[in-house]
Amino acid sequence: MTDATADLESGAERVQPIVLGDGITALGVVRSLGRAGLEPILARRFGDFAGRSRWVRGRTLDLTESGDPGTLVAGLRGAGVERGVLIPCSDIWSQAVSHLPDEERGRFATSMPSVGVVELLVDKWLFAETLDRFDVPHPATLAAARVSDLDGLDLDGFFLKPRDSQRFSQLFRKKAIRFADRAEAVDGLQAMVDAGLAAVLQEYVPGPPTAHYFVDGFVDRTGLVRALFARRRIRMFPTDFGNSSMMVSVPLEEAAEASRSLQRLFAGIGYRGTFSAEFKRDPRDGAFRLLEVNSRPWWYIGFAAHCGVDVSVMIYRDALGLPVETVTGYKVGERCVLLPQDFRAYRATRSADGLSFVSWVRSWIGATPSIFQRSDPLPALGLPLFAVRRRRRPAPVAALAPPDIAE
Repeated sequence: MTDATADLESGAERVQPIVLGDGITALGVVRSLGRAGLEPILARRFGDFAGRSRWVRGRTLDLTESGDPGTLVAGLRGAGVERGVLIPCSDIWSQAVSHLPDEERGRFATSMPSVGVVELLVDKWLFAETLDRFDVPHPATLAAARVSDLDGLDLDGFFLKPRDSQRFSQLFRKKAIRFADRAEAVDGLQAMVDAGLAAVLQEYVPGPPTAHYFVDGFVDRTGLVRALFARRRIRMFPTDFGNSSMMVSVPLEEAAEASRSLQRLFAGIGYRGTFSAEFKRDPRDGAFRLLEVNSRPWWYIGFAAHCGVDVSVMIYRDALGLPVETVTGYKVGERCVLLPQDFRAYRATRSADGLSFVSWVRSWIGATPSIFQRSDPLPALGLPLFAVRRRRRPAPVAALAPPDIAE
């Protein structure tokens, strides 16, 4: 019996983790849980490549993503699942789980922030106000609910960002809207308003992809920080508001300022659960400016586990009231690559960066692939088929968009 399950009562019914989500994030979580000796159930879209993992063979459910807790519970019970630890891997699933009624929490355990805390982090305007309150460096942010809010503002150096990132990504297939002049800003904001989305104007922090740092980790039910893991971006795509295509783990001391401000924020808002926080080091003053915090598993959660920070198992243990050990170190200098995203990053930046094709290929040597694993190859082999199905199946934009945009 592994550490993850050793202190469950002898003879007690094994409580299964139920992973809610798709894609890279869900795949990383089920792999970690499976290696820990658990038997995760994966509730995902039909045909998603994460469902081909050896760690969920025969234990997958086809559930439509919904933010309604009643729909979630009905779907689970309709599939014969009456008990488990819920691990949401998208903002929408997180909304459903955080709003579970009290009478369901005895059956479906969770380890995540309260509803109020989730709303503070997901809504970009509330998030900016909260960062001001706890003196956490961040980009200048202004509310923009209607086009008239742009009147009289100097828009130079700003961009439009949705208050609801996941819904915006599903509709627009991007993270934010850049504009060259006021007319483009008005058009962009009007498109968001027409889609029923509120926005913020946010200052663009200059600097290359390597100025982006991520601090990931876990806070247990008592408020203790049990794990901190720092990584730095090497390449990204799209090149302005994209996701990492290659990164490297770095010593926590390299992002010490970011770590301190994050812990100050979490202590102030009463945070619980796993997290992935993105910072950008501002070349103008050296400050680590907090861009966002994802209060759920993220794309590269499997890479953190590879480096020695397995927060998926921490989620499971904390949800059941089991002890969670503090991680005191991890492997530094490890790299992770996401293909073919990194090929797109290379094509987009090769001229400006002077990166040759040979140098780019060499950068993969020793890097951990984010999807392919020799011990679990089927998800990677099934990825092309999944992509073809998405292109061929007529569906609304929301169904075709990636279900999790948090890296």
